[in-house]
Parts: sequence; C-alpha cells; structure tokens
Amino acid sequence: MAERRAGKGSPEARVQFNIRVEPEVLEGFRAYCERNGLDPQGQILLFMKRVLDTEFDFQERLWSALKEEAP
Repeated sequence: MAERRAGKGSPEARVQFNIRVEPEVLEGFRAYCERNGLDPQGQILLFMKRVLDTEFDFQERLWSALKEEAP
C-alpha cells in the first residue's frame, strides 16, 4: 500500500491511499455503486469513518465499564 501525504504547511489536508484489490472485486463494487447511484470513493470513505467511529465508541464503552467495576 502506498500512501502519499500533503507536505507540512500545505493547504491540502488529504492523503492519497492506494490499495490493490482483485479486478473482479473492484468491478463488482463499481457495478453495485452504479446500480445504486453511489460514488465508489465516497462509499469507501464512509466505510472508513464508520470503522473509526465504531472503534472509538467501543473503546469509550469499555473504559466506562472498567471504571464502573473499579472499587
């Protein structure tokens, strides 16, 4: 996976993230997005955000549970 970051002080706050997937997986994903009027890149970004939100939510819940059980 190659990753390219914007330079320090750059007004661009985005990162280019390249991954390799099997051609039939990418083709199927693009076809799914096209059938449903979705932007493929937007869907990947939404998925990444959901993963992060879930992880942080899980960590917060775990921390709360541990604090409740502490004497």
